[in-house]
Amino acid sequence: MRLDRRDVLTVGCSYKPVRGGIAQVLSIYDEHVFKQFDFIANSRWSGWRNFFVLLGALVRFLGRLIAYRRIKIVHIHTAVSICFYRASIFMLLAKLLGRKAILHAHGGAFRDFYRTHPKLISWLLNRADCIIVLSSSWQHFFREIAPRTLVRIIPNPVVLPTEEELNERTPSSLLRVLFLGLLAQSKGIYDLLEVLAEHKEYFAGKLVLDVGGNGDVLLFKRKVEELGLSELVRFHGWLSGDTKKKALLEADLLLLPSYFEGLPMVILEAFAYGIAVVATRVGGIPDVVNEENGVLIAPGERNELFVILKKLCEEPALLSALQQASKTEGYKYAPEGVALSLEKLYNELSGSF
Repeated sequence: MRLDRRDVLTVGCSYKPVRGGIAQVLSIYDEHVFKQFDFIANSRWSGWRNFFVLLGALVRFLGRLIAYRRIKIVHIHTAVSICFYRASIFMLLAKLLGRKAILHAHGGAFRDFYRTHPKLISWLLNRADCIIVLSSSWQHFFREIAPRTLVRIIPNPVVLPTEEELNERTPSSLLRVLFLGLLAQSKGIYDLLEVLAEHKEYFAGKLVLDVGGNGDVLLFKRKVEELGLSELVRFHGWLSGDTKKKALLEADLLLLPSYFEGLPMVILEAFAYGIAVVATRVGGIPDVVNEENGVLIAPGERNELFVILKKLCEEPALLSALQQASKTEGYKYAPEGVALSLEKLYNELSGSF
């Protein structure tokens, strides 16, 4: 099922090429959720050039809403900081022009962001008709700070691989660990490197870490070199499209030792590809990862990280059980189910005109 909704206009960051979690969600919405994706990009670059992108987006946005009365709902994807305030401009304009406005909250830093200007942020959130969140923990948070606004859980969609693709996987004597994300301490990647360095002799010949991401690449490469991890760590740069699919198909375990998160797309992708998941108890992660389909650890606990990696190296039966549970979990996030949830919400909002 793909949505045929000409009464919905979506606003968010540019998703061509795909760079980051929100862009990935929007790309899936375009290709797998909507039949016709009516979309305006309100950001494309970082820095001053984005100001002109925003101005152009506002002109197109106002023109579209004034010219097409059939547009009844504006669905705005947002994160924190300047992204949130930029999204709020479109939300307020939509309300001014008599449309229903949805704010779709991505990312795991909303609690910290809210503390910067709580009254203003609550006021803006209470102007929206609905806030879409990714997990029950975030639903509880937004209900507390925006009590007048409907808060609905709709997970991000994930494109499932075919059975043929999954069957083409080649076994390996090594535990193939995958990290995908920003190369920053907040994502726990440097904790992981320190663990590998401290137990280098144990992991040699047992494990390989494949890293895909962006950020301070030079710092990351220098750290790998300084710690003497060239034999254990392979860096692939930013992965998307076929290169990302290849990495997912070749991985045994996804490791995400973040200090804060919303509900990372990469965990849902790991589920879809039947990859075992080890992640931290932060944000919305405990809402989807549990003792049956993955392993949760505390952020920054390097010894705990070593213990679970050692266990998975030594117990292939445990790894296999986690992979099977992960694959079963992945079916929940197919685009068809997300499309049904969106259709229900859109009908609910458009029916109140």
